[in-house]
Amino acid sequence: MGNMDPEIQEKIKDKKAIHSSLGAEFFIDNYKYMEGNEKRNYDSYSNEHPIVRTHPESGKKILFVNWTYTKQIIGFDKNESDQLLKEIFEHQARLDLTCRFNWTENTVAIWDNRSVIHYAIADFFPGRGLGYERIMDRIAIEGDQPQ
Repeated sequence: MGNMDPEIQEKIKDKKAIHSSLGAEFFIDNYKYMEGNEKRNYDSYSNEHPIVRTHPESGKKILFVNWTYTKQIIGFDKNESDQLLKEIFEHQARLDLTCRFNWTENTVAIWDNRSVIHYAIADFFPGRGLGYERIMDRIAIEGDQPQ
């Protein structure tokens, strides 16, 4: 967060944002009908989370928002919230803050979701992008309550 515009840092200090469960629906046609999705709840639900949280191991202040799920900053009107979130998301997408992982056979990647935004490039669906089949196992460790 130290390299973020100080004015933005001040605006988001102690603020919370609404995160929607249906954020990822936008990138897959017929999301509800994909194999494996039939048992999920598709009614939108949301939670409030702090925009800035403290990493429990490092103690560093980190952003806890992303363009997929974060929908509005509480306490701001919709236009102001949208503009501020746009600026935050642009900050997060800066090339000097990103890593592009090149998959090869038997590759394993591990990251800390508390301080990294995982943004998969959707080039693994048949008929899209590279068209490769993506086979993966995902393991999620129960986390802490964002503070």
